[in-house]
Amino acid sequence: MEEEKISRMAEQMIRENPMKRIISFKLGDQKYWIKRKLSNGRNQLVKYSVEKEFYYEIARMTIAGQAHPELIAPIEVLTSDYMVTKDCGPTLKNWLDSRETETEKENLLEETGRALASLHASGIVHGRPALRDITWKDGKLTFLDWENRLYSQDKEEQKAIDFLLLLQGIYRENYDEEKDRIRALMQGYRENSGKETIEEARKFLKKHTILGSLTKKLSPFHMKDIDSVRKLYDLLK
Repeated sequence: MEEEKISRMAEQMIRENPMKRIISFKLGDQKYWIKRKLSNGRNQLVKYSVEKEFYYEIARMTIAGQAHPELIAPIEVLTSDYMVTKDCGPTLKNWLDSRETETEKENLLEETGRALASLHASGIVHGRPALRDITWKDGKLTFLDWENRLYSQDKEEQKAIDFLLLLQGIYRENYDEEKDRIRALMQGYRENSGKETIEEARKFLKKHTILGSLTKKLSPFHMKDIDSVRKLYDLLK
C-alpha cells in the first residue's frame, strides 16, 4: 500500500517536472528522492548509454546493500524509468558547514572513515565518496550516488583512490580546521582495518609523481582542485 502511494506521487512529480533528473517530494513527514533514467550531463565523453548507467548504479547499490544495508539507502520503488529512495538527511558537507561543535564534526568524520573502511573490507568501492554524496541522520551514515565508473581494474588501487577522493573533498573546502578534520577521518579509517589501504594510497601517489610535481608548480595560482591534490601529496609523502 505504501509503495503504491509513493509510486503515484512519483509519477505525478515526473509529469510536473518532465525535464528534471532528480526530484524530491514529501509524503506525510517523509521526504523522498526520485532519480530518473536521464543523462547527468557529466559523462558525455564516455560512451555508455543512459540505460546502462541507470542499471549499473542499481546493481552497485544492490551489491553494496547486501554487504552493508546500514550504509545504503534502500530503493523504495524501482521501475524501468526511475527509482525512489527515502531522504537520508543532510550531507556531510552540510554538517561540516553547520553550527555544530567542532568536536561533533570531527567525531562524524571519524565515523565516516570507519564506514568507508567497512565497505572496503567487504570489497565494496564507492567510486566517488564526495562530501555531498554522504549523509548523516539520526546516527546513521548513508553513501549515495553509486553511478561513478571504476576505471582502475585493481581492487586495492580502487580502494586507495576512494580514500584519497574523500580526503581531497575536505581539502577542497579550505576549512580553517582542515588539519584536525583530516586527522579524524584518517584515524577512523585506519582503526577499522584501513592501514593497508592508506599505504596503498601512498604507493598510488608515488606512482604518479609527475602529477605531484605539476601541482607544486601550479600552486601559486591557488586553484582549488590543484591545491587539494598537492595537499594529498604533502600529507602522504
